[in-house]
Amino acid sequence: MENDEWKRFETNLVNLYQHDANAELAEALIKEYSAHIYKNTPCSKELETWIEKRRSTLAKDNLNISNALGLQDKWSRSIIEIKYLDMNIYTWKYIFDGNSKTDAYKKTANLFSTSDEQTRVGFERKNHDFGSRELCRFSFDIFTILHKKTLSDEDIKIANKILDEELEIQMMKDLNHHRLKYI
Repeated sequence: MENDEWKRFETNLVNLYQHDANAELAEALIKEYSAHIYKNTPCSKELETWIEKRRSTLAKDNLNISNALGLQDKWSRSIIEIKYLDMNIYTWKYIFDGNSKTDAYKKTANLFSTSDEQTRVGFERKNHDFGSRELCRFSFDIFTILHKKTLSDEDIKIANKILDEELEIQMMKDLNHHRLKYI
């Protein structure tokens, strides 16, 4: 898609969300924005505004990230998946702060008053349908938008190794899926 078409598509997604707020559209918007961070490209003004509004909501409750991002609206994931998403975002943060996965699990577990094992399970859990680490991958997208993280080559290597897949491949699959579903 050309840049103008891409921005129109993003604007359309935001408009769809404003008329029918649901977790499925929120996830698509998050993945769209994360792709811009990954590729270091500008997004539409509407998508930027949508993300910034949610970031400001997070100042009130930074442990319930998924709710602030609209991921607990209708058509949301299960309660346990939402919990894992919220925990995984912090696990990514601790990993990118230079902690080992084991230490990141411990710190996240302490933050969420749960066990290291529960944190590990949430981070390493595979999707039953496709065998991918979908929650871990999506929490990576959320992490990047919350921290406006510009990804270094080393960050990408770390993420690719943890996810057992290339970030860009899954990102393009997600973006193509959005185009087919929402155009």
